Amino acid sequence: MIQTSSLQQYFLMILASTAVFLDYLDTSIVSIALPTISADLGIGSLTASWVMTSYLLALGSTLLLFGKLADRTGRDREIFIAGFVLFTVSSFLCGVSANIEVLIGFRVIQGIAAGMMVSTATMLITTRLPSGIRGMGMGVIATAGGIALALGPGLGGLVTEFISWHWIFFINVPIGVAAVILAVFLIPGSEIHSVAKQPFDCFGALLLALTLVSLLMGLELVLSDGWTLWVIVLFLIVPIFGYVFFRRELRHPDPVLSAKLFLNRTVMWASLSTLLVTLVYLGIVYLIPFYLTGSIQMSVAAAGLVMLLAPVSMALIGIPAGALSEKIGCMRLCNLAAVLMAGGLVFLVFSVVLSFLPLLFVGLLLLGLGMGLNEGPSMQRITLHCPRELQGSSGGLIFTVMNIGCILGVAVFSAAASLGSGGSDIYTDQGVIAACIAGIIAAVCAYLSSRLARDQILC
Repeated sequence: MIQTSSLQQYFLMILASTAVFLDYLDTSIVSIALPTISADLGIGSLTASWVMTSYLLALGSTLLLFGKLADRTGRDREIFIAGFVLFTVSSFLCGVSANIEVLIGFRVIQGIAAGMMVSTATMLITTRLPSGIRGMGMGVIATAGGIALALGPGLGGLVTEFISWHWIFFINVPIGVAAVILAVFLIPGSEIHSVAKQPFDCFGALLLALTLVSLLMGLELVLSDGWTLWVIVLFLIVPIFGYVFFRRELRHPDPVLSAKLFLNRTVMWASLSTLLVTLVYLGIVYLIPFYLTGSIQMSVAAAGLVMLLAPVSMALIGIPAGALSEKIGCMRLCNLAAVLMAGGLVFLVFSVVLSFLPLLFVGLLLLGLGMGLNEGPSMQRITLHCPRELQGSSGGLIFTVMNIGCILGVAVFSAAASLGSGGSDIYTDQGVIAACIAGIIAAVCAYLSSRLARDQILC
């Protein structure tokens, strides 16, 4: 472990969590501003959706790549700082963009920069914090990400309505500048590795990017366009690219994503559990505002306040959960998290059936507690079960899984709500109930996946 002082350790937690917070904030804050961006730039809603989609595609296709690069070179500090610099600059350029082509281009750069920051954030924690507070560090990172996802739409709405949509990008700039300055002076130097003898797996990296881009683009397009021929083709080529990538990684002497991760029982089942928990949480963050402003006829501001219940409860439990994992183990906390999320969804179902709003409040609190209990321990159990030389790859894997979970959450909950409502124009009470039932099934599967992980190392 790289030696650090107490001051450096706490600033490392702040910097790593800031990187994750900004990434997740920029994932969710843009969605509510898309109608305004569309009107201001004179484009259609479908074109405007690529402001969000382009970022997610760039992020999702580069997380594992930069994690591998950090493993290969040991330059996690340099990649992290370079990512923050690029993210800050591209955020400013997004804010001053005068047309949609330029905006989408800079969003792609911003997504690549986020991939650099986030893939190395967990590596900073695992290589520079002592084991006694490592769990707390993972808890801080996880809590920051979950709060950002839930706060994004509300904050974006306020900024867009009272200032300008440009400021949803400008707000990153002062935070980024401060973070870069702190990172340069407070993050200890990396343990630089000698240049690997084996050549970098460029074709493997290309196959990985093609697999993830095809999957993520397919998920995004099926939401906006339905099951068009282009969407069907994308979903058909995903398993083909994935299979070729998997076979190559098993044989390559220095793969982009090691077979040690593919074949590690704990890593794979814990990753699936994390994906499902993220799916449920994001699905609810997407769905419930429609119910509150539709069936309940709340104002947007009031609905935003109600939606704060989940991130508030998550913030209260997230950091203690990271520390608690050191005492009772990560698996038990992850199991409990899935149970709480299933219970929260049951409360949401009864709140809709009985038209009793306090039950919805309880449901949101339980969902926030579940997300807070899961994220830190799940990150830690995945990272600890990866070999030391694959710490960067494990960080990339974690956030790639969570990124896919975010998109799947919107896809699954919107599809279930549309089926239950008999159409996608308005989500009825029956549609909300159908989506919550789909979420309960996902939460149960998350619990089973977490149990199947069978941790070999106590967090």
